[in-house]
Amino acid sequence: MAARDSGDRPDPDRRVFAGVLVLLLSIGWVANHFVALMPLLSVRQHLSPATLEAIFGVYALGLLPGLLAGGRASDAFGRRSVALTGSATAVVGTVAMLCSQHYDVLLLGRLIVGLGVGLAMSACTAWASDLKGPAGAATAGAVLMGGFAIGPFAGGLIAGAGPSGIRLSFGIAAAVGLAAMAAAVVVARRVAPGTPATARVWEPPTAAGRGAGRALTWAMPLAPWVFASATLGFITIPGRVHTGLAAPMAAGVATLLVNGVSGLIQVLARARRWGPQAGTAGAVLAAIGYGVTALAPPTISPALGVPLFLVLGCASGLCLREGLIDLEAAAPKRLRGALVGAFYVVTYVGFGLPLILTTVGPAVSTGILAALAVMALLTALNRAVRLRGDAHRRG
Repeated sequence: MAARDSGDRPDPDRRVFAGVLVLLLSIGWVANHFVALMPLLSVRQHLSPATLEAIFGVYALGLLPGLLAGGRASDAFGRRSVALTGSATAVVGTVAMLCSQHYDVLLLGRLIVGLGVGLAMSACTAWASDLKGPAGAATAGAVLMGGFAIGPFAGGLIAGAGPSGIRLSFGIAAAVGLAAMAAAVVVARRVAPGTPATARVWEPPTAAGRGAGRALTWAMPLAPWVFASATLGFITIPGRVHTGLAAPMAAGVATLLVNGVSGLIQVLARARRWGPQAGTAGAVLAAIGYGVTALAPPTISPALGVPLFLVLGCASGLCLREGLIDLEAAAPKRLRGALVGAFYVVTYVGFGLPLILTTVGPAVSTGILAALAVMALLTALNRAVRLRGDAHRRG
């Protein structure tokens, strides 16, 4: 990596990096504020739980091609243009749902939001890595989770404001997305001509241990547990925990806890320099979360529910952080966007878990969660053993 100036001159990369983080925070908000609106939409639009889960899950159908296309497109055409295109697309989907909350519009709007979020997520994460290396990718993951946490909590507060709360939540989410895009554009324009945002692109320090295959074999085993853990925490479990809170607020608080802890644990892991075995711990925590949920009674007390939220949030955050660092530590720049997109595609497979658990019976749900617990535990064991014999990376 090229040496950076250490003087007092403003660092354009730092300003651009801040703009990337603002975009990621807004993307998380726009993507996830819908969670807090689901209980009210169910009542006002007379939607069944399965229908509501389908509207929530169709987001992933747009997201997956967005992630793959966004990563590859950003490698070819530049990070900024793809990131801004994705953000604009997500805002368009949000505005559609602002205009109408009918079933078909919600379905289409969530699909469009997913496509836009996928484009922006992969481009922004690769962009952050270009600027700051693996630390940039890890910071991007933490900020994204922060947006995933703040959006639903704010959505829950806004939705409780009155009859217009749902529309107001969509309107504010769209405004947040537009404001973040404007900030990113302003920052880019203030960077001096001839000093492009990615003029100094981070690359792995040596050719040894670098390559797409190695990057993926380290990162991919952690990927499924990222959003399987998160969605189990903020979609499935809240319906089994009776807190006395209004439904939108309960959903918002659950999402704030799960995704907030996910972001905070990533910050703590960086500050404490935990290293690659933190990914092992993330998989173990995922196994504990799935196992306890499988064994829990149909009605879960807050005394059990809140610790479950925290365990699943930590699992999600550690698996995301370590997977991204594994990827960025070995991924060559020319493939970085595509590999980030592929990693996120596998993480979002977990978004289907709540719908599966809703559509099958309790006995089958218990079996699925037990199987996931075993698989997560095997992931942790494999990673721990592999790290003992492979000096994969430091920190």
